[in-house]
Amino acid sequence: MVLSMTGYGRIEENHSAFDLIVEVKSLNSRYLDINTKLHESIYKYENDIISLVRKKCIRGKVYVLVNISYNNYNSSIKLDKNRLKIAMKEISELKKISKIDEDISLEYLLRIPDLFQSKQTIYSIQNKKKILQCIDKTIDKMMTHRQKDGKVLQKDILSKVKKINRDLKKIVRLSSSNSSQELKNIKNKLNKLISNVDLDNNRLYQEVALIMEKKDINEELSRFEGHMKLLHEYIHDKNVSGKKINFLLQEINREVNTIGSKIDNISIKHTVVDIKNNVEQIREQAQNIL
Repeated sequence: MVLSMTGYGRIEENHSAFDLIVEVKSLNSRYLDINTKLHESIYKYENDIISLVRKKCIRGKVYVLVNISYNNYNSSIKLDKNRLKIAMKEISELKKISKIDEDISLEYLLRIPDLFQSKQTIYSIQNKKKILQCIDKTIDKMMTHRQKDGKVLQKDILSKVKKINRDLKKIVRLSSSNSSQELKNIKNKLNKLISNVDLDNNRLYQEVALIMEKKDINEELSRFEGHMKLLHEYIHDKNVSGKKINFLLQEINREVNTIGSKIDNISIKHTVVDIKNNVEQIREQAQNIL
């Protein structure tokens, strides 16, 4: 089953202490790229949130948005006395070592990080589990969206694979009748060019055989057919990444280009153009496969 790299999930939860809105969005990317936009009260949980994403996402540019509205919030703040005691102790130790006896100003103390705790921070610490659980559920929702998009993507790619296989059979059919026609054309050209020259028939046939060998596309058709069978298997295999499919499409494109360069038949050339168009469309869609 194909998984798309694009997905979206959103969950809103109402708790006694706060209201929570979580959004997780995923876009195409060669690697896993996680971007967070968090409420200031849960910045300290950023690593936990990134770990949740990494557990379930392999590739894609993932955006995590968390917005919190605290209920009954007021502007009161609380002094973190333990942090202040630790800071004062370290300052005293520093004064002893440096032998500097200066008074510490209040302005300096106010610069100590996290010296004051807002009520918002207290609430977020108490409800960390609820917040992370909500984020985890939103990631699951985004992954479900990826699966739904993947089914649509898979269906569309398989329809194009079917068209390519149909065109491949057409080329096989046309090339089998084209060989005898090519031989006639070469003989006619030779007769026109060297009609008055006496050539050894064996040498003439050798030269014609060399020309025909250069125009032979049986090997390319055989490899092309093998690549298409493998592509069909890849699309149904949930363990195959979009990168692997893209590499195989490059090989398919190489065989198609070789066929187009070898053949002069106008019908085959037109069919080659149709195949290349469908291969390119699949390649673009493969960029969105996980």
